[in-house]
Amino acid sequence: MENIKLEQNEKERFKILENIFGENFTREKTFQIFKDVDQDNKEKELIDKKVFWTEFKNPDTNEVVEAKIYLPESGEKIKKVLIVSPGYRGDFVLQEADYADDFVKDDRAMIMTQHNGLRINGEDMQNCIHCPEKANFAEQKDQEYIGKNKDFDFLEADKEVLTVLKLLGDKIDDIEKIDIIGHSWGGRIVLNSIVELKKQVKDFGAKGEIAKKIISKIDNLVLMGAWLETRKEIAENYREFFKDEENGDYFKNLNGDKIVEQMIISGNKLKKLKSSDLPENMRIVGIHSVEDQDIDLEGEILEFFKQIKDIKRKGHIVLKDLKELMPDKIGDRETENHDYALKQAREWIKLVIDKN
Repeated sequence: MENIKLEQNEKERFKILENIFGENFTREKTFQIFKDVDQDNKEKELIDKKVFWTEFKNPDTNEVVEAKIYLPESGEKIKKVLIVSPGYRGDFVLQEADYADDFVKDDRAMIMTQHNGLRINGEDMQNCIHCPEKANFAEQKDQEYIGKNKDFDFLEADKEVLTVLKLLGDKIDDIEKIDIIGHSWGGRIVLNSIVELKKQVKDFGAKGEIAKKIISKIDNLVLMGAWLETRKEIAENYREFFKDEENGDYFKNLNGDKIVEQMIISGNKLKKLKSSDLPENMRIVGIHSVEDQDIDLEGEILEFFKQIKDIKRKGHIVLKDLKELMPDKIGDRETENHDYALKQAREWIKLVIDKN
C-alpha cells in the first residue's frame, strides 16, 4: 500500500513538470527536493516553492542538461522563466537559494543549469553540486557525472542553455517572458546558445516557427562578470590552469590542451558575433567590476558592447565598490574577485528583469 501511495505522489509531481515541459525531461533522473542549501552550505527548508532536480532533453537532438528547477508553490502554469547558467565548475549557484527568494514568485519559474561531465559525489564537490539529495540519488543510480556520463567537452557545453530553451517549445504559447543570466563562463554559453537558436529561425516548417516564438519571448540577457575573451594569446594563458585541472578530478576526462583549443574556437565564434545574430527584442546588460585584478572583465564587456553597437536595448552596470560588498568567504572557500553572487548584484538584476 505504501508503494502505491509513493507511485501516486510521484505521478502527481511529474504532472506538474509535464504541464510545463511536456515530454522533454527524463523521469528516471527527476526527483523533488524538500531542503535547499544556502551560500554557507547550510540546509534551508523549502516552504513556498516546489523544487526539482531533473534532466532536460533537447527535443531535436536528445542532448541533455541537468538542472535544478524552482516552481512557485502557487500554481502549475508558468508565465515567466528565468534561466541561470553558472561559471566554470558551477559554484556560482551557491547562492541559488537567494536567487529563488528574489525571483520565484507569482508565475515565474527559475532553472539553474549544471555542466555536463561534472563529478557529483565527494566532499570537495559540495560547492559545485550543493544538493545532498542529488549526491544520494546519483549514488543509488550508480551515476558518477552530470549528464550522460560523457567526457567533459567545452564546445558541447555551449549548447546547454540551448537545450533548456528548446524544451520550452511545446508550451511556448503559454510563456510571456524569458530572462537569462550567464555568469563568467556561463556568459559564453548563453550567448552561443541564443545565437544557435536564432539561426534555427530560418529552418523550414515547425522547427523554425517554434524557434522564432522562443526567440521572441527572450526579454533580458544579463552577462554577470561574463568571460567574453576572444584573443587566442589570452586563451593560451589558461593552458597551465587546465593542465592542473586534469588532476583535480572535477570533470570526467578533462584534457587541458583540448580545452584550450576549444576555447580558441569558441572565442572565434564570439569575435564574429554581430548585432543581427541576436534577437532584436532582447535587452542585453553587462554587470562587471572595475576592480577585478585577475580578469579584464571591464575591457571584455566594453569591447563586446562596441561589437554589438546596433542592438536596440543594451546597457552595462559597474560594481565599483566590489571589495566592500564581497565577503572574504562564500561557504567553505575563499571568495574570488569575479564572484558576483551578492545581494547588490541581485538588486541590479531585479531592476533589469522587472523593468518593462
